[in-house]
Amino acid sequence: MPPLHTKNQTEDSRMNVEPSPASAVEILTHALRRRILSGDFRPGEFLRDVKMCEEHSTSRHTFRTAAQVLVTQGLLRQIPNRGFVVPEFGPDDIVDITRVRGTIEGEAIRLIVLTGVIPSQALEAVEVMHRSTLSSDRSLLVAADRDFHRAIVAASGSARLKRTYSDLEGEIELLLAQRQDFYGTAEEMAEEHERLINSLRSRHYDTAREAFKEHWEDLQIKLLDQR
Repeated sequence: MPPLHTKNQTEDSRMNVEPSPASAVEILTHALRRRILSGDFRPGEFLRDVKMCEEHSTSRHTFRTAAQVLVTQGLLRQIPNRGFVVPEFGPDDIVDITRVRGTIEGEAIRLIVLTGVIPSQALEAVEVMHRSTLSSDRSLLVAADRDFHRAIVAASGSARLKRTYSDLEGEIELLLAQRQDFYGTAEEMAEEHERLINSLRSRHYDTAREAFKEHWEDLQIKLLDQR
């Protein structure tokens, strides 16, 4: 008869299972994502297979698989017979991305005002902005902005809003990374997002909606002015 295992023994064995190490594709995807959002590649620049494989000591298959993941995230585009390129956003792209973002967040704001719960991740993102400078790694501030707005959408409690926003998030991050000079200082960025938090604390939808609308429209104007 095979030995019997108690419930505790079974639970212990599960707890002792080591997490699987990250795959080569996951490691490369993370590395390329960081480089793209840090501004290592110019808008419209192609990521050449040979060069990327040499710089990251990887195979062409691994690079192409990682690049395909970044295509699904909106951080790269694939041009038939030419390869993978960093997107270059025109005026129509800027208007469309910021408009859709505002539509999604507008519904999230309504739900947050009803519950009165301010997401802790949004508060933490503002603290990162306070501690940063514009001379810091660009991707750090872009990530803080991403985490703030991701937390706002997540706090809505709507799985469909979160899923819709996640499809747009990569393009938002890249757009902000490529046009980050619209803030004079990192502190200015932090203070603007603090005002958004305070508008949510008012528990008044029109107040919060107006604050976020001003944020979206100001961002759109500044992004278009930089072109």
